[in-house]
Amino acid sequence: MTIAPGEEGGKEQVTIETETLNSMKALWAKSKDEVSDDEYKEFYKHIARAWDDPLEIIPMKAEGTFEYQALLFIPSRAPFDLFNRDAKVGVQLYVKRVFVMDDCEQLMPRYLRFVKGVVDAEDLSLNVSREMLQHDRHISAIRRRLTKKVLSTIKDIQAERPDDYRTLWTEFGKALKEGLISDFDNQDTLLRICSFASTHSDDQLTTLPEYVERMKDGQEQIFYATGESREQLLKSPHLEAFKAKGYEVLLLTDPVDEIWVGSVPEFDGKRLQSVAKGEVDLASEDEKSQAEREEQQKEFADLLSWLKETLSDHVSEVRLSGRLTESPACLVTPALGITPALARMYRASGQAIPATKRILELNPKHPLVVSLQQARKDRADDPGLVETAELLYGAALLAEGGVPDDPAKFAGLLTDRLARTV
Repeated sequence: MTIAPGEEGGKEQVTIETETLNSMKALWAKSKDEVSDDEYKEFYKHIARAWDDPLEIIPMKAEGTFEYQALLFIPSRAPFDLFNRDAKVGVQLYVKRVFVMDDCEQLMPRYLRFVKGVVDAEDLSLNVSREMLQHDRHISAIRRRLTKKVLSTIKDIQAERPDDYRTLWTEFGKALKEGLISDFDNQDTLLRICSFASTHSDDQLTTLPEYVERMKDGQEQIFYATGESREQLLKSPHLEAFKAKGYEVLLLTDPVDEIWVGSVPEFDGKRLQSVAKGEVDLASEDEKSQAEREEQQKEFADLLSWLKETLSDHVSEVRLSGRLTESPACLVTPALGITPALARMYRASGQAIPATKRILELNPKHPLVVSLQQARKDRADDPGLVETAELLYGAALLAEGGVPDDPAKFAGLLTDRLARTV
């Protein structure tokens, strides 16, 4: 502003001049054609405090009932605190290009916490708090759209850039699977972009659509096994019949797998079935008639009844197995029961889980089971048979990676039995 003196006897004249101090336009407000890859990369490194280049850049613009612009990034490397409960998550929130908060967790679901970026809303108040954001309908609508956009982008990467998808899944797969538990609106999409190890390949992951495409004729279930490692699962007695008959089994080894399988009843009309829960009978009609099964059940009825009574502190039922081909016995969780691994997770988090008994299944063709049946007929009062039953139960527990309830007692029984055989 300048003031010019007037002529003698006249008034002073005031002139106002406007000078633009900052002509920069926000990066997220520009079209993708106006921004170079290097500019996007530098912006990502700045807001994400990262050193790596982004795996994918997602610009968005919405107009209509409520308006906003967004610029999101999928990193190529997981942050060190991805699974730290106290880590700050969320994207930056701006309102009409004015910065509001750094980590707005209300804009992105927890399982997409690795996504970085900026959201610039037009219809929010600048004086907004985190508590107000939790109940704001505009924020809820933006969150839904951002989530769908990120998931559809991952699906496109999966279909068009398999190498980048493998990188994404390696870095963020465990976090994405958390959405199967919490985001039921997008559960089907998540199931389609998830990948799992399976018995089909030693080194390649598979998707559920690929699994369904390879299913055997007449197969109505998607079989899976949960455990601590692929190696442990492949040696599990529960997989014996499935491997022998060529059924593919998903091998789920992440802790979150124990939880989400209980939240997903089916995929594409195919029910998910644990190889270690409920009853499994893979024998076809021409392999074993109903009459043969009834005869076998009758033949082993006495042994099954005796074992149930003898091991009543450990098991709720003893029955013949349709899933064993090599091992003498295995332990099975009831169809509606909770697995031991999941029970341990709940107890570790402070939740009280009552102890439940499992089912002991026997392989009627195994020499140990056949010999034990004969021994029951010949010398039913032999106390050594009770020890054999305890060892049989303990061996089944160890075979699946469990630990006997009383390790010292089990070790004592085993040592005594070995001493008598030397």
